[in-house]
Amino acid sequence: VQRNKCKNNDDIYVTGNLGDSYLGLLLLRKKLFLKNTQQRKYFIRKYYMPDLPTKISSKLTKFANSSIDISDGLFGDLTKLTNTSKLCFRLDVEKIPISSNLKTYLIKTNKKKINFISKGDDYQILFTSSKTYRRYIKSFFKEMNQKVTLIGNLTNEIKSHQILYNKNLVKQRYNEGYSHKF
Repeated sequence: VQRNKCKNNDDIYVTGNLGDSYLGLLLLRKKLFLKNTQQRKYFIRKYYMPDLPTKISSKLTKFANSSIDISDGLFGDLTKLTNTSKLCFRLDVEKIPISSNLKTYLIKTNKKKINFISKGDDYQILFTSSKTYRRYIKSFFKEMNQKVTLIGNLTNEIKSHQILYNKNLVKQRYNEGYSHKF
């Protein structure tokens, strides 16, 4: 879809879970090591074979005002999506979905969720939609057996993007994700 018709007060949604692919990449680059072979295989598989939300991509036009795939990282791709709209986003990191495997890893290693959810290669769909479609979106995604999570909103009431983490404001440049160099 990738329409840039973001509207004031639109909800921001993401399909699937984020972060598994980045952990897989870290394992492949030998930046970290997991003793548990099953976990290691899980994260590497997520890097090479992400769960693509192909069932719903062609149907987004029914409710989405804008959309983009999350390939370069959540915060960076959301910034690209909102660039021409003169709107800012407000996201709550605690609402951003992660797998139970990543959650277990973060707890065991005492690492922060924010360091894994916006590095890219997730290939989930990020989209905005009017609040009036909330019920429809919930029903539609349930019927399609596809996870979707409301993670924030767009607004013209603030002058810069806001990322909340543990109820504290985080600087946006904190974790922008992958940047292509041409």
